[in-house]
Amino acid sequence: MSKPLENTGPQESVAELKTVGTESQPTFRAFNPDGPLRVYYRHLPHWRQPGATYFVTFRQADSIPKAVLAEWLDVRQRWYRAHGLDPEWLKNDPDHFAAAYQRILPGVRLAFERQQARFLHEELDRAHGSCVLRHASPRQELIESLAHFHAARGWLGDYVVMPNHVHALIQPIDGCELEDLLGSIKKWTSRRIGVWLIEHLETITMDCPQYERDRFWQQESYDRIVRDAEELSWFRQYIARNPTEAHVPPGEFHYAAASWLDEFAPRPT
Repeated sequence: MSKPLENTGPQESVAELKTVGTESQPTFRAFNPDGPLRVYYRHLPHWRQPGATYFVTFRQADSIPKAVLAEWLDVRQRWYRAHGLDPEWLKNDPDHFAAAYQRILPGVRLAFERQQARFLHEELDRAHGSCVLRHASPRQELIESLAHFHAARGWLGDYVVMPNHVHALIQPIDGCELEDLLGSIKKWTSRRIGVWLIEHLETITMDCPQYERDRFWQQESYDRIVRDAEELSWFRQYIARNPTEAHVPPGEFHYAAASWLDEFAPRPT
């Protein structure tokens, strides 16, 4: 992997995320294999555990080309059928699908999930679609929204806003589900960014025919419970290095490091 980002001054958008003026301070909580766990499936599996810290990726609706999505669907459905799963169960009987999926050997499931995650993140770094977040105003709307929910509905760790997607470490506050927190962020920012789009739509190159102005974000996000401090360190490095490895020019991304995580994993240097 390439050298992590360095804070070289105002040409790069690098920030320090602190927890100031809060009544309590966050602490990293890794996955507890003996703790309560809820799993549900859409296109991707989603594990939920109270108090856990997650690595999440959410993206613009036009960030993956239609042809790539069709290829992913074909690969995924062929894998399901090869392992005794009917893809129709996801729509017609999701509980049956979940139970059948869990009966597959853990190592086999893990290899499949890693493959799917790799497909997603590699494709996002190719910067398909309108890449609205490379522009300063919509990017700032998202930064402010993330800060607004920090310490209110969840603890925000390191994050990076890329041209067409976001990576973040997030720990929802007890009683708040991750999907609800992300849904609130998406709903607010899509409305605010939509105002900006109306004014600047003609100046933005639309490379993907699926782009829809009233659907800025892809509905389903990718998420993974952080397993341990070693994995937390890996994710911090990944977030910091992503702009460099995706060859994003200075001024077209925003990276922030959270001081509260420094106690649990080394800060990228």
